[in-house]
Amino acid sequence: MQKIEEAGALPKEVQTTGKKLCTFDVGICVTGEAAGLPSLVRTVLAEEPEGFALQKVVIVASACSPSTISEARRLAASEPTVQLIEHETREGKANAINEIVRLGDSDLLVFVNADAAPDPASISRILRSIGGDRELGVVSGRPVFESEGGLTSLVLDVMWTAHNINSFRLNMRGQGNHGTDELMVVRRDLLDELPEGLVNDGAYISGRVREQGFRAGFEPDATVRIDVPKRMADLIVQRRRILYGHMQVKKLVGKAPSTVETLMFFRPAEGFRILIQTLAGRPKLLLSLPVAAVSEIVAFGGALYDSATSDRSHAVWRRYAV
Repeated sequence: MQKIEEAGALPKEVQTTGKKLCTFDVGICVTGEAAGLPSLVRTVLAEEPEGFALQKVVIVASACSPSTISEARRLAASEPTVQLIEHETREGKANAINEIVRLGDSDLLVFVNADAAPDPASISRILRSIGGDRELGVVSGRPVFESEGGLTSLVLDVMWTAHNINSFRLNMRGQGNHGTDELMVVRRDLLDELPEGLVNDGAYISGRVREQGFRAGFEPDATVRIDVPKRMADLIVQRRRILYGHMQVKKLVGKAPSTVETLMFFRPAEGFRILIQTLAGRPKLLLSLPVAAVSEIVAFGGALYDSATSDRSHAVWRRYAV
């Protein structure tokens, strides 16, 4: 508990009309086409649960389409809470997050991807979760996606269902060290700037939080809808990047994220228990297992190659069609 007290785990108190408020900022990284940005900002501005005060929303727009940057400028001009930072080229998400971190002066920082859509009250739920437990340093939401049918969707269903089961299991044990950057909140005092070329920001932030003596939490009721690859080739490319990012986090913080694929390699009994729970009552998902296994092996091999040949792989990744 000493580390927690030294790091300032308890949020500073802001006296406003007799109430003690915990302040928070929201950071959104945008690139390419982001048609859902106006809806996302409206959702963010509507999320201010009792006891919390939104200070600002920072949008970092890098190499955006003309329509997206035009909409981002309109939002910044019409909403005093919204600040916009523009970049003509992509320099990597870590650099964009660092700009948000430099501007942040609130107790908490909420990060949400521009291509994600938190359900109503999801941001409030992660705020209440971290605000109600001073041993929590970071809390992630639960990613969900709309299945379009077909083999790729089945593989994604297995992967994300297993991911969320594992996150819930680790959260109940207080052993989580992995976070999903689709929607997460972190205590500002625990967040330093991210290393140059970092790929998996959510996993790194959660690993650093654990290093400082805090827990990484998971809020299953804070659902966030995400875009996913539509083609198997794009999924393999995405998985290759993510697995490379996990190897990178292992080098930076000394411990790999506790994901399902990590369990399969180092604690296979636990990994298979999660897989059985994922498949229980859903025999249709069994059809996707051979494809899921082969694609993961291919992606892992590519990630190993990338890790051995470069420390800058995937810093600016290729975006897949959605």
